[in-house]
Amino acid sequence: MLCQEGLTMSSVEIYIVVEGQTEQTFVRDVLAPQIAHDGIYLHSALIGKPGHKGGNNFERAKTDIGKFLRQRKNTYVSTMFDYFRIDSDWPGRSEILGKAQTGVFLTPIQKAKILEDATTREIVTAFSGDNAASRFIPYIEMHEFESLLFSDADILAEKIDIDVSYIRKILIEYNNPEEINDDPEKAPSKQLETLKSGYRKVANGKMISEAIGIQKIRKQCVHFDNWLRKLEGLQNV
Repeated sequence: MLCQEGLTMSSVEIYIVVEGQTEQTFVRDVLAPQIAHDGIYLHSALIGKPGHKGGNNFERAKTDIGKFLRQRKNTYVSTMFDYFRIDSDWPGRSEILGKAQTGVFLTPIQKAKILEDATTREIVTAFSGDNAASRFIPYIEMHEFESLLFSDADILAEKIDIDVSYIRKILIEYNNPEEINDDPEKAPSKQLETLKSGYRKVANGKMISEAIGIQKIRKQCVHFDNWLRKLEGLQNV
């Protein structure tokens, strides 16, 4: 691949530690083919050992992140975890909860920045010898993967066979898809499961996100777009 100056552009490999099969399928089958056109190759890996249960605790994530940082020194590592499901021990989580208890309002992007900055500090400290400061780019989904599917109300409604007015009513309540929140009853996936009995996270998630397209999702979901911009920027490092 040639850049504008006519120089050969080297490829970039990124391992993304993901929380579940929904994210793994999305990265592998939807996101990776799109971003590969820019010479960026994504590989998804499920957190923990096969069949692990429980929330996404940081020690488990740190182990997997460190494994990929140590395997090859010329690759990058990222994450794809739902804010909705990370455990209370996750770096930055207590800071967010503390601010909420004192009445401080944080936007989803502000919450994500606190978490991602704190996560980076912990990983850099733990794996400083592996150049983690330059090679680790965390991403915490606000508030979970299914929020991305609300980027196009018409396509979402069509694919799960419901009236689009139900989706639009949810979107009216929030400024954008990434603000559909972390309330146990109002999380994006919970709302979809309520609207459509038999909603299947992995199969439906792939089908809907493919139909919407990465570019439309990026336009509607600023935090998701910022993450991809960071990954794309690695071509210039």
